[in-house]
Amino acid sequence: MAVPLRPGQQLTSLAKLRPSMRGFDCEVIVLETAMPTTTSQGLTIHTFLVADQSGSILMNIWGTEGKYIHNGNIIRIEGGEAKLFRGFLQLTPAKFGKFKRVGEETMLYREQPNFSEIKWVTEEESREMAQAEDSKVKL
Repeated sequence: MAVPLRPGQQLTSLAKLRPSMRGFDCEVIVLETAMPTTTSQGLTIHTFLVADQSGSILMNIWGTEGKYIHNGNIIRIEGGEAKLFRGFLQLTPAKFGKFKRVGEETMLYREQPNFSEIKWVTEEESREMAQAEDSKVKL
């Protein structure tokens, strides 16, 4: 049984996420679960491949709550954040965001494109690449 949206609440599709985007709500299904990792400060990070109707992305959950998320769970993130990690986009609940399980195994989704596999570049990097291309053309 799905949990209804709050009045006025809109869900953002993964395809619309951009680096440094914050405060959006989205609903995803968990496709794969990776082994948790621990930072040098002792914090645990749980990583999942999640998807919606527009594609998939890596989602990170910091802390112990991630151990309760399993493949097939449908998760609603309220107050999400899209971050770049080593140039690749990832999804996470923002500091004061939250997530909850709203169902399981009954959601249409697409595995491709995987938005975490797209390399994002800064405007400065983009300008440098354009200049390098221009100089190649002039040769």
